[in-house]
Amino acid sequence: MAPAVDAAQAIKREVWRTQLRARRGVELVARRPPPQVATTPKDEVWSLGKARLWRYRNAQVRQGPPLVLMLGLVGDSAIFDLHPGNSWAERLVAEGFDVFLFDWGAPEAAESDHTLETYLHGYLVPALDAVRRSAGAAGVSLGSYCMGALMALLLLGSDSTLPVRNLVLFTPPCDFDYSPAFLGGYRDGRISPSDAIDETTGLVPASAMRAMFRLLQPTADLVQYVTLWEHLWRDDYMESHRAVNHWAWNHRAMAGPAFLQLTQDYVQANALVQGTARLAGKAVDLARITIPTLIVVAERDEFVPRGHSDPLEEKLGSKDLEVLRVPGGHAGALMGSVARRLTVPTVVDWLQRHAAPGQPPTPTRSTDADA
Repeated sequence: MAPAVDAAQAIKREVWRTQLRARRGVELVARRPPPQVATTPKDEVWSLGKARLWRYRNAQVRQGPPLVLMLGLVGDSAIFDLHPGNSWAERLVAEGFDVFLFDWGAPEAAESDHTLETYLHGYLVPALDAVRRSAGAAGVSLGSYCMGALMALLLLGSDSTLPVRNLVLFTPPCDFDYSPAFLGGYRDGRISPSDAIDETTGLVPASAMRAMFRLLQPTADLVQYVTLWEHLWRDDYMESHRAVNHWAWNHRAMAGPAFLQLTQDYVQANALVQGTARLAGKAVDLARITIPTLIVVAERDEFVPRGHSDPLEEKLGSKDLEVLRVPGGHAGALMGSVARRLTVPTVVDWLQRHAAPGQPPTPTRSTDADA
């Protein structure tokens, strides 16, 4: 084909895409409703305070133990179920797992006294018991992301009797000497953690959490819009972008005491690496964690750089330990094309290799806070 014809076709294609971008841009701003996230069918099976536990509907459970997905205190659990075709919950249900989602909820002033102990012993441990009751299982697998992975390490490192049989840690923080730049003020004492707490509510507001993350990527909004414009002609990309963007900036407030513990004991004192971490008065010893463990590390993670997670390979007591290194950023480890091609299939394979034969699912039932 002649170069002139090639050029003409390229120009024609780009004109078509530009027209489509403009039309869809108007539609996005003027007419499109908010993105639909967390659409995989599920039922609430337990609650306590703001915390909620859901069970995804699955009449074809073939593998056990039941799998519990969770993340940290400031994020939206929709990351595990963004939208059809980009959903951990959807894929895991299709693979025959009995999947549960645990969410801490958004705190209000009534929860402003909550510590890490409150969250872990007061909410997560009872939720794990509720999973076992609902599924009729002796133990669970636990998949936890970012701050949620750190919280799982604290809990399991302080109590080896908990009914967790397998552990997947997505981008787990450990060595805070590798903290990103936006935590530098807390690390060196230039910023007092208590200054972030609203005196009226006793919470670190969601707006303050968003501001901290924006310090790491001050041009994030500009980059997002440039990237969106580049791909706006693709309807599949637009829906994915909107869902990811909804999740990325949908931060929650955090109870002041829990925030102080995280910043003082871990960001500043690096307690996990130093061996001084404690939970409810008990020493946290990562060598107590002897269950099969998969660690997912994002090679270009801007929030939890890979050096953050590296010490876990030596500190965990598990003899069945694998590390998956993903060529992407923090969110890319769980979402996007790399996650779909590499992270999701590898994690599914690992869970299948560590699964027991499934049981017919027990009927989903709602339970109250005292059940």
